[in-house]
Amino acid sequence: MKKVRSLRMPCGRQGRIAARTSGVVLCGVLGLSPQGVHASAGVTRLEDLRFPAGALRERLADRLWLHGMPADVLVFDAPQSPSALARTLSAQQPALADLHVLPGQLILSGHVGAERWVVQMEGAGGDRTVGSLSAINVRAAPAATRPAWLPEGMRVKSDVTAMDAGVKVSDRIWQHALPPKELADLLDVGLRRAGWSPERDADAALPAIRPGGAGQWWTRERERMKLWLVPVEGGSGVRAVGWAP
Repeated sequence: MKKVRSLRMPCGRQGRIAARTSGVVLCGVLGLSPQGVHASAGVTRLEDLRFPAGALRERLADRLWLHGMPADVLVFDAPQSPSALARTLSAQQPALADLHVLPGQLILSGHVGAERWVVQMEGAGGDRTVGSLSAINVRAAPAATRPAWLPEGMRVKSDVTAMDAGVKVSDRIWQHALPPKELADLLDVGLRRAGWSPERDADAALPAIRPGGAGQWWTRERERMKLWLVPVEGGSGVRAVGWAP
């Protein structure tokens, strides 16, 4: 137990990557939309998109995969409103023509050659926008593997994995038809069978997986994972955020 307690939440750049992956999840889903691949005029690399003066941007990780397919992702902070920035970027690459308006977000997407580009934008107060740019080759063969602890019947909704400075950070979401109370037992059995151990709270008599928003920590040797189990559309939603050196 002492070894388990000595594990800590990753900090520094790996911690920032974990915090940002949830913003990339939607980009990954849109990036896999079943649309045809076509050529497009305009800039052909994410790095060539020009932002307003004073904008900041950086690569999210050394390597990144969306649903098992290699992706290029940049995060940015730009001194321009989301709607104005959408016009700025689409003027440089006309293929960025699909606009999705969500609560608090704008998603701009389109196909550029063999890649699906997605720009996720959120207003950050005044004329300032933060978000991410992603490009994924839709012809690439996915390399994602199904975790051994997942019960049968789980449907993947999103899968983002990043490798940075030798640390792998993953953020994955699944859905299942069973309600949380029934699915919790299957998850508990599968995790233990796969070598994972729960980090117990003060009441060891409680089951390790309890439906709700707090989430539970699990460890396996030097790996660590936080698991959430919540009700979704009459069934369950499962989110797992993991770190592995």
